[in-house]
Amino acid sequence: MKVLQITSSSKGGAGIAALRLHKALREQGIASAFLSKDLTINFQGEEVEDAFFAYKRPTFGQKLLRKIQGRIAPTPFQKTASVWNSIKGNAIFENVSLPHSVYQLQDHPLLKEADVLNLHWISGIVDYADFFSAIQKPIVWTLHDMNPFSGLFHYKSDGSNNETTISAFDQRIQEYKRKYLRKIQKGAIISPSQWLLEEATQSGFFDHFSIKKCIPNAIDLQTFSVQDASQLRSKHSIPADAFVVLFISHSLEIERKGFRLLLEALTFLSHLPITILTVGKDELKSPVTGIKIISLGKISSPREMASSYAMADVFVLPSKEDNLPNVMLESFAGGTPVISFGIGGMKEHVKKGTTGILAETISGEALAKAIQQYYNSRKEYRSETIREYAEAHFSFKKQAIAYHEVYKKLLS
Repeated sequence: MKVLQITSSSKGGAGIAALRLHKALREQGIASAFLSKDLTINFQGEEVEDAFFAYKRPTFGQKLLRKIQGRIAPTPFQKTASVWNSIKGNAIFENVSLPHSVYQLQDHPLLKEADVLNLHWISGIVDYADFFSAIQKPIVWTLHDMNPFSGLFHYKSDGSNNETTISAFDQRIQEYKRKYLRKIQKGAIISPSQWLLEEATQSGFFDHFSIKKCIPNAIDLQTFSVQDASQLRSKHSIPADAFVVLFISHSLEIERKGFRLLLEALTFLSHLPITILTVGKDELKSPVTGIKIISLGKISSPREMASSYAMADVFVLPSKEDNLPNVMLESFAGGTPVISFGIGGMKEHVKKGTTGILAETISGEALAKAIQQYYNSRKEYRSETIREYAEAHFSFKKQAIAYHEVYKKLLS
């Protein structure tokens, strides 16, 4: 059995999760390959140079031909892009994906070699019409957000925010995607969270798929482990007895990630001796005098990320919509509890008294209350217990075995 993991990039939440699945399968002796625009790994487990996605500069004649074709007989891609470009100025969104691509991914040699295709985040590399019309092989689709069963957007909030401006166009994209997804003859959807699985099932997009299953993402339990915080803290001049709250965001501009709610929460917590430890390219400024903020900047090394969890007493994850964030699993693996809202995969795994605390409502005040509750009861939380939870639920072996069963059922 040969399984190909397909994702737009090896970076970002979906890319990292896909690469971890690839590694988990190979550790169990399952032939997995990995294909993305920035990383290709063959079925022998070797990183290879791949010119498939390389930009090919068109000749003057090709440019002219495309321009003429676009005016006389535009392709579906050109039509959709033209409409989107004319209306996107009225839209407010985090991410948008069109169901078109300049790539003919079905022609890639690794797809021809594979027995099963495992899709992840496919924006920009899969053309729905060409790809799903051509592929006859079983397809497993790991859902990382809502885009596979939505129109343009990746989460409901973006759809709601643009309902009055571009809903008709969004509906057209939904119907276009439904049309070509029906061409999948053997399909399965895998969701890392039960919440996203239920949303996908209720959408009706995958009614003809024989398998719909929740399999959580996995975490590298060797890299992310319980560490001695004292030495790590001294390196950053953080007192050993400080109450350290970790916050991670690659961009503070993403409203869905809840940065503004954290800022609001801090205004209720000026009486606590809090040190905020941040990871991300944007620098956070404290809204409250007396609350110290230490920025670690952008971190790309998994080992450095593991150290950031180890330095924290608690990790605050204030997302308003999310699936099963890798950062939550990483925190658990490092024995650090999580404070979050009761949404998505957080609702399923953040357990009071064991792995963390859920705020009662999605608000800054409720988040502050949850942080205060944790501060008052922090001695009840044991790193070893949280680590054991991660080992029981998010190991490479557990994930690989569950996926292997799905692959076998589709091939039988």
